[in-house]
Amino acid sequence: MRKTIAAKAALALGLAVALLAMNFLLFQIYVSAKLDLKETYIASHNIMPRTKISEDDLIAVKIPGRYLQNLAYTDKADIIGKYTEIQGMIPAGSPFYESMLFDESEIPDHAAAQLRKNQVSFTLEVDVTSVSNMSAGQRADVFVTLNPRSDSPLTGCLLRNVRIIDIRDHRGISLTSNESSGVPCIAELAVNSAHLELLSMAKTAGTIQLYMSADSYNTENEAYLDENSPVTAYLINLIHPSQNAGD
Repeated sequence: MRKTIAAKAALALGLAVALLAMNFLLFQIYVSAKLDLKETYIASHNIMPRTKISEDDLIAVKIPGRYLQNLAYTDKADIIGKYTEIQGMIPAGSPFYESMLFDESEIPDHAAAQLRKNQVSFTLEVDVTSVSNMSAGQRADVFVTLNPRSDSPLTGCLLRNVRIIDIRDHRGISLTSNESSGVPCIAELAVNSAHLELLSMAKTAGTIQLYMSADSYNTENEAYLDENSPVTAYLINLIHPSQNAGD
């Protein structure tokens, strides 16, 4: 008698557990159907600009379809191997939208994308020590040392608050890229087109160095000419000699 009661109790308990499991499964199916869960991929960490996406940058998740815009990639093959856009970081947890990623052959010109009205890109060879504490987006002052044949070397600031567009290695790869050697070789600067001739003359007649600006993190002001500098006056005179020079 006791065995019969125990068997019935075990059977009832088993049926109750099975019923609960079935209810849970049905609830999960209902929730999934109601939310229209879709599998997609999100960034596993903050991904810097101009970075080639690898598998380590992805996490597979399921999210409600209504929160996943049509312009988000859901296929891993559409994400891996592409590059992040020039000016935007992809934050951890963000889906990968089409506007964020580019094929290597489609990456927009780095300089043109960063330049503002009336600006041009000026490239300058640099050494490790001169830009070791600098990075793209910061401001720097452009100092020039001129060596006139009959005079003592002339040194001064030509441009102030010059925005650094990018710092690249000897292969022209941005230091922000995982493929870069990490050794700076070229600095790309955003300068006013009206000052390009002065910079070119300075590059020919002397040497140019970058120094951290007092407003290195000021994102509002752009490069301007140091009109009180002796090198500015000297270079202007080289390009536009005084009318009295031949008198």
